[in-house]
Amino acid sequence: MSGNGTILLFFGVFMLMNVLHDPTLYAGDSAGNSITIVYNNVPGDTTAAVQVGGGFSAFITFNQKKILFDTGGDTTILINNMGPLGITLEKLDAVVISHNHWDHIYGLPALYYLAETVPKVYVPVSSRDPVLQQNPRLDIVPVDEPVEILPNVWSSGVMETSYRNITLHEQSLILDGDRGLYVITGCAHPGIVAIIEHVRKVFPGSPIALITGGFHLVGATEQEIRGISSKLKMLGVKNIAPSHCTGSLAMDIFRKEWGENYLELYLGHTYKF
Repeated sequence: MSGNGTILLFFGVFMLMNVLHDPTLYAGDSAGNSITIVYNNVPGDTTAAVQVGGGFSAFITFNQKKILFDTGGDTTILINNMGPLGITLEKLDAVVISHNHWDHIYGLPALYYLAETVPKVYVPVSSRDPVLQQNPRLDIVPVDEPVEILPNVWSSGVMETSYRNITLHEQSLILDGDRGLYVITGCAHPGIVAIIEHVRKVFPGSPIALITGGFHLVGATEQEIRGISSKLKMLGVKNIAPSHCTGSLAMDIFRKEWGENYLELYLGHTYKF
């Protein structure tokens, strides 16, 4: 091989390695839709100067609308993570809060500093008063049943469960895209399988392209995790991208069982679809 040929081959391998290590994940041709994890306790392989924090938040661009799902557990961390990821909240169209736990709502004051106009904030109906007491200037919209928040952007509706002997209400976010449904969960306290079964009832016949967020499996046994993995496959879920409260054991098992259909969508990562 000539010297020039060797250089071109080396350059090609270099570019391929960069693509393989790019924290931006692609699902076919991008239509300008994306999910970026701006707050997470699971660090991602990224060069962006972002800080790990207890909690979860995802910035979503979908059908030319901007949505913030959950806000993490610290306003300063949330604000500081936005810049390195190239995200601004000036034209935010909606905020969705999965449930009233500190590590999902304490970043809400960031809206006062970053949003041009404070958007509607959709919360489970039982969370309306406590969230409003802490953030009296917010435009709170209580959610009970499944509701279309923006075109093809839905709340799953509230699901009830018990957490530490306290009744808890949680909602998930559903994006109804060309390739199917994209489901984002906060902590999945009601159970990730129960949530997907519920989504299937709300959207009968629609394929589920992706579920991402917290799966609440810290402390689950290997047998329980494998059972959940099998049930998700039986429900027709195509891809999973768990983080936050899923737990390292569950993520390791899912990674092995789902192979290329396991996506690493951690802090600083972007999924384009």
